Amino acid sequence: MNMSSRTLSLAVEEQLRSLCLKDFPCGHGCWSKSRGNIFEEQSWGYIEQDEGREGAAKEEQEALMEHLTSPLSPWRHEGSWSPQAPTLRELSVRTPELLHGNFIFSHFNTLRIVDKGVSIVDDGLLRFSSLRELVLSANKISELQAEYLPCTLQVLELYANQVSSLKGLCSQPLPCLQHLGLGCNRQGSPADIQYLTGTLWPRLVSLDLSWSGFQGQQALVDALATLPCLRTLVLEGNPLTFTPSYPGFILDSLPRLLYLGATRVTPDDHHRFGGLAKMRDRIVDQAMATVTVRRIRGVPDPLLTVDESSPEFPVVSYSYFVNYEFLRQPPSGNKAGSDTASTSDPMAPIAEKTDGGIVGIYQTPKENCEEETTNTPIPDTTARTMESLGTNHCSIDVMMNSTHKLAWAEYMDYDHTSVHSVGELGSFKSFILRGLWLTVEEEKVLSWPAPSGEQPITKSTTEKKGGKECARPPSNTCSNQKSKDKNKKKVSIMDLVQDTPIRRTLGSIHVPLQDLVSGDQRVDVLCNLGVLLTEQSTRAMPPRDKDPSKKSKHDKKKEDKKTKSSADSAGGQKNAAPPSKSKGKGRKESEADFRMDDNSAPSPNQLEPMTVEFTVHLEKWRSASEVHHLVHP
Repeated sequence: MNMSSRTLSLAVEEQLRSLCLKDFPCGHGCWSKSRGNIFEEQSWGYIEQDEGREGAAKEEQEALMEHLTSPLSPWRHEGSWSPQAPTLRELSVRTPELLHGNFIFSHFNTLRIVDKGVSIVDDGLLRFSSLRELVLSANKISELQAEYLPCTLQVLELYANQVSSLKGLCSQPLPCLQHLGLGCNRQGSPADIQYLTGTLWPRLVSLDLSWSGFQGQQALVDALATLPCLRTLVLEGNPLTFTPSYPGFILDSLPRLLYLGATRVTPDDHHRFGGLAKMRDRIVDQAMATVTVRRIRGVPDPLLTVDESSPEFPVVSYSYFVNYEFLRQPPSGNKAGSDTASTSDPMAPIAEKTDGGIVGIYQTPKENCEEETTNTPIPDTTARTMESLGTNHCSIDVMMNSTHKLAWAEYMDYDHTSVHSVGELGSFKSFILRGLWLTVEEEKVLSWPAPSGEQPITKSTTEKKGGKECARPPSNTCSNQKSKDKNKKKVSIMDLVQDTPIRRTLGSIHVPLQDLVSGDQRVDVLCNLGVLLTEQSTRAMPPRDKDPSKKSKHDKKKEDKKTKSSADSAGGQKNAAPPSKSKGKGRKESEADFRMDDNSAPSPNQLEPMTVEFTVHLEKWRSASEVHHLVHP
């Protein structure tokens, strides 16, 4: 046996010893007036002899019971691991002669051995002949043999263990079992489904399969339909819950269900999804996820950093787009459910929808671009391409998807929507648990006059400022038209050759998606990428003036000269104002106002952060009639 393994019998024995049945105030000690001569405990192999001590105070049975039950008593035992633990201590005071091995084991009908490092369930559990409920959550059990479980067992909870197969549990069926908790384990293979039938569990009322790896709906439903008493089913966290047919297909195929997860099944649910169980040809084990990028705001205007004295060429244009990760799918010829679905499939959605029409999902081309580094940390997507995450250890392969490019605006409305069809549900679950990375990219293009004999590249309408240009809507082209009219012999701004685009990442953020696994259908996130600092916003503030009262000698001499000259120019005019006292004061006030305006530049805490409105939505069928319209529009 492995030295690190720990048996259930050892953990139960430790709990029994914690009851201190032979210590004060329990047992036949010298502190009890009803004490006998000898108390023998056969189950643990110890004998407590009368030591013949005289003069010790003896207490009545009621006083000893108060020590056990008083909330402030240091001898009070909570007994959270079994409701029978406190009652057994009371019996050790009232009738200690009954505390022999067989009585102690038969006294318990509930055992809750939680997070005790148990890895092996041995035959010692068979001594508990009256056991009805056994909770072994949060342990390290990987295999369970049914022959080591009492046949009287009605509740078996194995949540958060390492059970990878149900074969051992079904070797000897438990005829009285009503609840089986297998949530958060490693089962979920097609071989495990064959052990969830009515022949093995004829009285099973509640079944917890949450946070497992079950993917095939039809095979699972066919097995669960044979359980005649099943009324409560928990499937939260399984890959099959991402499909559009969940929960409708489950509810219509198992009409006797009263609870699906924590939600009560209503007659309206049965009515809405009625007939869906007969549309088995429409039940596909794949998920439909819609990703939407709506608006970006908080990107600084690139024209604010343009120098007015810069030369006319090169012409600089800026554009912005969003990159986000999503699960890469195999080619459609190898695996059903690729990102770009076939139009012949009535269930296949369009790949991407924009205001300009329908285009395909594409990966950001980087082979023809130069990267410009920034201070913003860029996520290493290559290192994250293949990762081992999730309950089922599925490796996930992600790719970067991009929106279309937009010229700078205070609010850049992309309204980008792309629909991803995912066939690998296990990998999709791992990807959802991991979350995705989103980045905002800036692309800068330098354009030069086309040499003679070279085909120019047509540029979009731009706005010129200081010899450099930035992409703008057509309404802002009046300045370009004027410059053309002034000098028609100059090279036309439309006849330009573009350099290789230069891209830089303005910001990146991790977007959590765990709510989709917990049962939510939609995740709406306002991604805050922080304040993007530019040369304009990070320009050093002017130094503050020293205390005006502490002027240097040089300043005082200059001020005295000015005061004297102004007094001499006044001459003998008696009604003249004092020598430029008010003017000096006004000048100081104006200088103070100027300094105040200088120092009132917005700090980084006052600048608007760069934000992206981002949504991931799982498609779900709301009724059987909706599916019928999809098949027969």
